[in-house]
Amino acid sequence: MKFLQYIAIVALGLLAMACEPTPYVPKPPKGTADHTVIMYLAGNNNLESYLEDNIRDVISSVDASTPSDKGRIVIYFRPRTSSGEPMLLQVYYDKKLAAVQCDTVRTYPATMSSSDPATLRKVVEDAATIAPAKEYSMIFGSHATGWFTKECMSRGSLTRPLSLDFSSPNDGSFWRQYGDEITRTFGMDGKAEYEGSKIDDPGMNISDMASALSGRKFRTLIFDACFMASVEAVYDLRNVSDYVIASLSEIMGRGMPYDMVLKYLFASGGVEGNLMQYCSEYMRYYSELASGRKSGTISLIDCSRVEALAAAVARVENGGLNEVDANNVQSFELLSEHQFYDLEHFYDLAANDRTAYSALQNALTDCVLYKNNTPTVFSAYGYGVFDVERNCGLTMNIPSASYELFRSEWLKTSWAKRIGRY
Repeated sequence: MKFLQYIAIVALGLLAMACEPTPYVPKPPKGTADHTVIMYLAGNNNLESYLEDNIRDVISSVDASTPSDKGRIVIYFRPRTSSGEPMLLQVYYDKKLAAVQCDTVRTYPATMSSSDPATLRKVVEDAATIAPAKEYSMIFGSHATGWFTKECMSRGSLTRPLSLDFSSPNDGSFWRQYGDEITRTFGMDGKAEYEGSKIDDPGMNISDMASALSGRKFRTLIFDACFMASVEAVYDLRNVSDYVIASLSEIMGRGMPYDMVLKYLFASGGVEGNLMQYCSEYMRYYSELASGRKSGTISLIDCSRVEALAAAVARVENGGLNEVDANNVQSFELLSEHQFYDLEHFYDLAANDRTAYSALQNALTDCVLYKNNTPTVFSAYGYGVFDVERNCGLTMNIPSASYELFRSEWLKTSWAKRIGRY
C-alpha cells in the first residue's frame, strides 16, 4: 500500500543518516498502555481509497504526544481483494528517530470477511495481545445502515440485482443513485450469496457486533459510518461501551478528519470533555470545508443512560400514542419512504401523556451529551440535501405497513421489545 511505502522510505532515509555500527531497528512500545485505540476499517468496497486516506491522516497525526507512551494505535484494514490481504498495523512514534512508524504486525487470509462477527472478535483479540491496555476504544470505518438487519439489506435493498425474484414487492426500498458523491452507507465486504445469486454483502447485525465485542468493556465506540446514532443500534451496544460517537445521517466518503480529532482520544483530562471536543472538531471540519459538501451530523451518547431513556420511552408508549403522519417528522435521509426519524420529534407529536413526554426530554438530555449538525445535510439516497430543524441526537424507526419486512425485523429488535412494541 502507498502509505506503507511512504513510511518505509522515510524510515530508511533516517537509518541511512544514522552513523552507528549496528543499524538501529525501531520497535513498538512494550507493556500495558492506559488506552489502546483499535481501528476496524472494512474497505472491500467503494470506500477503499477513502479508508487509505484515513490511515494516512492517522499517521500524520501521530507524534510524541499522540498517542504518547501511555497510548497505542492498532489498525485493521481490509482492502479490496484485488489489492492484497487484510492486515493489522501498529502506528507509533519512535523517539530516537523522531519519526512515525507503521508496522504490519499481522496478515489475514484474503477470504476472511470483515462482516463476520468472528473476524471482529479475532481482530480485537489480536490487537489486545499486540497492544494490551487498561482501556480500549474502537473506531469503525465502513458502510453502515444503523439498526437494519442483514435480512433488511439482503431482501429490502434495491442495490441488489433487480433480476432477483423476491416474494414480496414491499420488502423495502433502501437504495441510492451512484455518482461522484460517496457516503458511508456497517461492514460491507465485497459480494455475498443470497438465494443463489451474488449481491452486495449485507454486513453484520448490530446485535452480533455487540456479542463479538462482549467480555471487554470499551471506553468509546466511534462509528465513521452512516446512520449509527440509531437508538435501536445504541441500545444493543449499551453494555459493551461507556460512550458511543455516531452520526444520525450519512457520513461523507472522506469520513472523519483524524488529523484533527485523533489527539482527543489520548488527551489528558476528563474523558467526556475530550470526546465532546472530538465531536466539535468533526463539526468544525465539515462546517468550514473549502471544497466538497458541508454536510455532517454527530452525537455523543452516554451508554450508562440508555436504559433510563428506554424506560422513559416505554412510559410514553404506555400512555398511548396519537396517530402521526411520518412526513411531518424530521428525517435524516432522502429515501422515498424515510427510515431514520428524530426520536424526540416523533414523541412530541405522538405522546398523549405530556408528563411522560417531559420525562423523556430529561432522559434525552442526560443521555445525549453532545449533538450538532450542519444546517443542511446531504443524502445519496435521493441524491440531494435536506434541512435539519429538529435534532435530539438519536434517530428511531417508525414502522410502516408499506414495508412489512422492515416492520417485522424492527419488531424483533431489543429496543422495540423494551419499549413495549410487539
